[in-house]
Amino acid sequence: MTRYAIKRNNQKKIVSVLNYDEETKTYTIDIPDTVSVKEAPFMMSLFLKKGIRKMNSEWSMKWVQSRIIPISRQNIGEILRINGMRSYDEHKLLLKNEGRSCQDEYYIEQI
Repeated sequence: MTRYAIKRNNQKKIVSVLNYDEETKTYTIDIPDTVSVKEAPFMMSLFLKKGIRKMNSEWSMKWVQSRIIPISRQNIGEILRINGMRSYDEHKLLLKNEGRSCQDEYYIEQI
């Protein structure tokens, strides 16, 4: 199991923890009790509003997929080649861009 802190640019506070199980290639996300709805990334804030602080593998994968190039992207083969990849791998793509998205200021950092 590999763990990644999800942080916001210019802030040291961990707003959630992304857990990756290498054997099953699945993710889960844990949101600490100290994180408020306003501090969390949008998708996670929706869970917090319902009092949920652990996202299951389905929703965690949706969060990951929202931060990487989709497999259906035109010219995906060229994009993979430029990134030194032979095949599409969500986890490798996530790590290559540190989980960054143009939609917000969050990123991941291995714990």
